Amino acid sequence: MKPFFLILLTFSLAACEQDGLNWADVNAEIQEKFPKVERISVSELKTKDLENVILVDVRKKEEFAVSHIPGAVNLEDPFDIAELASQSDTNVVVYCSVGYRSAAVVHELNNLGITNATNLEGSIFEWANEDLPLVNKLGSTRDVHPYDEYWGQLLD
Repeated sequence: MKPFFLILLTFSLAACEQDGLNWADVNAEIQEKFPKVERISVSELKTKDLENVILVDVRKKEEFAVSHIPGAVNLEDPFDIAELASQSDTNVVVYCSVGYRSAAVVHELNNLGITNATNLEGSIFEWANEDLPLVNKLGSTRDVHPYDEYWGQLLD
């Protein structure tokens, strides 16, 4: 499964480098690559009661440790997420740094028969850019793991 994500990220990086890095291109590429993946915007999610949503952060443990959306669980494996999602009809919102890894995971979840999973468009970078709450094990924070220098350009 890990080589699959590396290939996806490499493809994404190459495509974005050709046209410059911006949200419109990143989101368009994700939508083109995963057209059947349902998505929710940060603007929509922030109006929901997060107690009624299962938030799944699919980033690496090191990224999650820097910060995450309050109430999120850190699960990278689609099978673990599918098990969690199948235990409830509550909507599952999956996120990563910009939405590419999470779209791939939601795609895999759909293939596993999970229909209540949605990708957070813009993911934690967009959430942070809108100055919405982030936490780590010490409490509230404004820090966000940039993934790398290139993708970190999308953080304000």
